[in-house]
Amino acid sequence: MKFKDAQRRAVAMLDSKEFKERVAEEDPTMEKHIPALKTMNAGGYLTFNSQAGRHYKGKSQEGKSMDIMERAYIMGYMMETDAATFIQNMGVATDKNAVFVAVGPNDIYIPSALDIPLTVTTIDGKQSIHTHTSLTVPHVADDSFRKMANLNKSEKAVLITCWDPVWGRAADGKHGLFTDVLRILNM
Repeated sequence: MKFKDAQRRAVAMLDSKEFKERVAEEDPTMEKHIPALKTMNAGGYLTFNSQAGRHYKGKSQEGKSMDIMERAYIMGYMMETDAATFIQNMGVATDKNAVFVAVGPNDIYIPSALDIPLTVTTIDGKQSIHTHTSLTVPHVADDSFRKMANLNKSEKAVLITCWDPVWGRAADGKHGLFTDVLRILNM
């Protein structure tokens, strides 16, 4: 579907009872961010994946002490004509990272050890990267992402990833990622 149609569909999906129920089940802390995500999508950033930049402690399935640190991040598509200005403004007017994600051949070698860590879990002093992102994706991943976003391959839209360099900073805070993305989209 065309970008504008995909935007309308995304905003409607974010408003749907089914989506809100899924979010409540998967990550209830994201419920409060739905209005910001709707505004981003309506404003030209067609999002399909995000996390809010939390820091929390708990117990692992084995009952061991667990510490989880997130960086807020968001991934989605933007029309190529708008993406350069958005990336430039994010880089100049905020302390956040916004980058174009290149699409390569399906057989491209992308070692996950070289990805950008987004969630780190520490259990009994042992740290592991739980969520990460790459600055290059194979065509098959881009096709899948476009399908999630209901976006035609023919649209001149590019994949953009934004993340907060600060661990545990709330995305909706005064200096949070979602706050800054919304501000930049409104420039």
